[in-house]
Amino acid sequence: MHNLAYNPEDANLWLSKHLGVFWRTCRQNLFPSVIHVVPTLSSEAGFSDTRFETSTAQLQRQANAEGARLANGGRLFDGNPETAWDIVQGLLNDNLSTSQANDELKVAEDDYVIFVVGPTGAGKTRFTRQLSKSRYVARGRGPGTKSIEVWRCKVGNGPVNVIVIDTPSFHTGHDNVHAEDTITERLEPNFTHDTFEKCHSGILFLHSLDSDPTCDEMLMLRHLETFAEVFPGKFKVPSRVYVVPTSNSNSTRPCEKRGQRLSQLNAMMEALNGHGNCTWHASMFPGIFKGQPETAWSAALLLLKDISQTRRAKESIPSLDGSALKDLADLLFKEFKKISGSGDFDAIITFGRTAVKFTPPQHLQCYSALINLVDLLSERFNEEGLKEDLDEIITLRRDALKHLSPDNPQGLTIHLELDESLSQRFRSKGALVDLEEIISLRRVVSKSTLVSDQYKPLLGLADSLYEKYQKMGSLDDLEEALRLVHITSQLCPIKYPDLALSQENLARSLKAKIRSGTAPTRLSGLETDPLSSSSSIIRQLIREVVNETLRCIPLRLLHTPSGVLCDRDAQLSIFEDSRQYKRLLSRRPSPTGQQLEAEIKDVVLQCFGYAMLSHRWGSGEPFLRDVEGKNIHDLDPTDCLEKLQTFCVHALERNLQWAWSDTCCIDKGSSAEVQEAIGSMFSWYQQSSLTIVYLADVGPTGSLADSIWFRRGWTLQELLASNTVLFYAHDWSLYVNGDVANHKTDPAILEELCRATQIAERHLINFDPGLEDARSRLCWASHRRTTRAEDIAYSLFGIFDVYLPILYGEGAEHALGRLLAEIISRSGDVSVLDWVGEPSSFHSCFPAALVPYQIMPLIQPIAGDPAEREGLDVDKAQRLYDDLARLPLARFIAERMVLPSVIYPVMAVTEKVSSAKSSRYTYQIHASRLTSLEVTLSARLQENTGHCPYILVRPWNPQSLQMQTGCGDDAIWNLLEQLEQPFNALLLERSLHNQYRRIACDCVITACVQDLASILDSEVLTLEVV
Repeated sequence: MHNLAYNPEDANLWLSKHLGVFWRTCRQNLFPSVIHVVPTLSSEAGFSDTRFETSTAQLQRQANAEGARLANGGRLFDGNPETAWDIVQGLLNDNLSTSQANDELKVAEDDYVIFVVGPTGAGKTRFTRQLSKSRYVARGRGPGTKSIEVWRCKVGNGPVNVIVIDTPSFHTGHDNVHAEDTITERLEPNFTHDTFEKCHSGILFLHSLDSDPTCDEMLMLRHLETFAEVFPGKFKVPSRVYVVPTSNSNSTRPCEKRGQRLSQLNAMMEALNGHGNCTWHASMFPGIFKGQPETAWSAALLLLKDISQTRRAKESIPSLDGSALKDLADLLFKEFKKISGSGDFDAIITFGRTAVKFTPPQHLQCYSALINLVDLLSERFNEEGLKEDLDEIITLRRDALKHLSPDNPQGLTIHLELDESLSQRFRSKGALVDLEEIISLRRVVSKSTLVSDQYKPLLGLADSLYEKYQKMGSLDDLEEALRLVHITSQLCPIKYPDLALSQENLARSLKAKIRSGTAPTRLSGLETDPLSSSSSIIRQLIREVVNETLRCIPLRLLHTPSGVLCDRDAQLSIFEDSRQYKRLLSRRPSPTGQQLEAEIKDVVLQCFGYAMLSHRWGSGEPFLRDVEGKNIHDLDPTDCLEKLQTFCVHALERNLQWAWSDTCCIDKGSSAEVQEAIGSMFSWYQQSSLTIVYLADVGPTGSLADSIWFRRGWTLQELLASNTVLFYAHDWSLYVNGDVANHKTDPAILEELCRATQIAERHLINFDPGLEDARSRLCWASHRRTTRAEDIAYSLFGIFDVYLPILYGEGAEHALGRLLAEIISRSGDVSVLDWVGEPSSFHSCFPAALVPYQIMPLIQPIAGDPAEREGLDVDKAQRLYDDLARLPLARFIAERMVLPSVIYPVMAVTEKVSSAKSSRYTYQIHASRLTSLEVTLSARLQENTGHCPYILVRPWNPQSLQMQTGCGDDAIWNLLEQLEQPFNALLLERSLHNQYRRIACDCVITACVQDLASILDSEVLTLEVV
């Protein structure tokens, strides 16, 4: 009861305060779950309607916060007994409904339980409302200010098996008072120890990108550890965590700041794995929740799948049937697609991707799920033209083709649509690999079309072959284009529009033929059916597939059944003597030709599947001369030869006829072959069917991380490139015995690999070679060593997808310098210049070794002051923006670094501390527009000369402006906020001819600009550094 004559906002009259005291004095199981608040008034004298409405509204807000409701519709209790009984009857009816809801909330063994955890402001309530909106069966709340909401959700007519628990934000000491009792009071009536152990539970951790994740009160680990502390002791705390970034749809935070916080959040998530009292296992949701139910359910479903797979893999506990998860995703997808507006592409596409993940590849409806997602992406691509959408559309259409039988009529449609998508991308990028695929697709379509209608696909095939001729200059392509165009001119109906086009193409191809300097081919026999002569067609198809396959595999391979080392000719000879080849030749083409071509590809890939050996070299390894022309199984086994023999046996046991080892499958006396092998090594491991890793120093019960294999240079690319990997101990027993086909898919071993390599799980599972995030890739390699000095750089060529000459004898510093120069020249990424240590003799901007890259740069960002935006000299800021945008990318030319920079001339240098014994000097440096700073280095600097030759520079990558969103004043302000942040500066000394040399320091030079005016006065130059 509350007397409205007294202000409900008075701290002594707070509803929460009275309920909290009452709850603490009650026995836990006696505290009522239904609360009605009755407004009363001792005297209405002087009590206006406005005051009544205000007080009632205040009381209503407090009731809502406690899960209570106003009795009697919020009307004043008038003292009438009948009104009193009406209030009591309403309470009893509500209590009955609540009891029924509590029965619904009791957890069964096959239920999924999701705890929604996060700091204040993360949007937990909004998130759970979107999960439960219009689809909850029952709902319950706990007492006190730290209320817990529990929802049981149901989608359509599907099974009711998802329980969502919205928890309080327990994150500081004073907030944890009575927290454990609150959770216990809410959970114990709904859970028993057995059901909680058997049900499937996990945590969705929400964090708002409007909050700094590095702030002490926002730290992810602190929230989760506190959640675990207050969790009822009789229940096991869920360890599986899915981190979901959130943001308000009207947030004005710049995209760059949001991207920075996403990176910080991701780093915290990765640091969380395997740490803490609960040994957390965390993953990051690939999206941002902005209030859409599609995004909320995407995160929830991915967590459910993760929980299901993890428990099935680790504990052999039956999980929710895959088809049930798929049905749940399908129901939600249909619902969201029906209600989604035209501007809601991002959220519905995110859920569409989730629906595809929940459709097993062998499921009959996998094709439909893929096509549904393709339709959505195509609609967005047609409106926005995002190249990422086109890439995904192409990938999905390829996958859709795999799910159709060769005789399915929809296959022709998908072939044509995939052809159109690839053609769009080829017109944009001009990539030869797309053109090759277009040619393959058009060959399939032409074989799948009736002869009377073949002129269209054959004309398209001729066009693509002519384009390939223009790119590659291959006369074979031009000859085939000529032949096909001539055929189409005969097949095309008279007066049909395509007839003129066919004639134009024929003339174009003939002109190209003449320009090539060869006589026109006599086009004989063109009147015959181009798909006749079945045996020659089959032989030609086999030859094409085999040649394409052989181009992608090592030159020499060990034949595992015979133990003989084979070159290309021997490999081809063994294949042509095989039963599989002879069986293919005896086949007759199907009416469409598709089925036979698919069978040929499957047979060839199976026949040429190979295993790669990854190991630490020992003494006495067999070389090419030791095994060439011999059967390795007949040779007297030494330790290393026995390793090679056993490796081949294990490959053969897994139905692989071929095997490769870097000891004997390369002619190390041929520099050309060594160059090709090093340039192709990453691709060979990537294309292999299996990589067998032999750990000679790990026993059957040992640990992966103890092996020296993780500290060798070449093994890094072997681990990253290989899609399927198996680890073997020194006795050739499979590491962690069991029926495992790929250790990269085993959660426990994957966790060990992450710890041993300090590489994120996503890179270990699906690594993409290239120049992206070069600084991190150099960090991975910085802990490794190689026998030959230059290999510390050569072993990274595949990881960075660069191809450079192999020059053994040049030394490690020059090899590493050439690699770093190539990285900068191709990417403009100046982050590789951020190091501390000894400089290279190759160039002053590069380190002498990879060791300085072991420490990742870490600068604590500072918050900008929006008030500074007032009175900003926009013209001056615009000029600075234009100057930085016009800068070229950093590049390396003729042993000189062309370095775009913001420069800060040094005004004064003062020596503070020196040590003759250690030859180290500490200087106080005053530079224009920067706060003073200290540096320690081994070189002496000139002090207080008339003309100071030193400058501090901030290396600049103009691409950082392209990554910013917004335009006009917003883009300029984003730049100024970026320049306002502390940065790691380089110290340069001016030499003759206006060139500079970097002075290496023993410490990071963290520089700070003085103020906004200093930023606007920044000097922008492109320097030559030697």
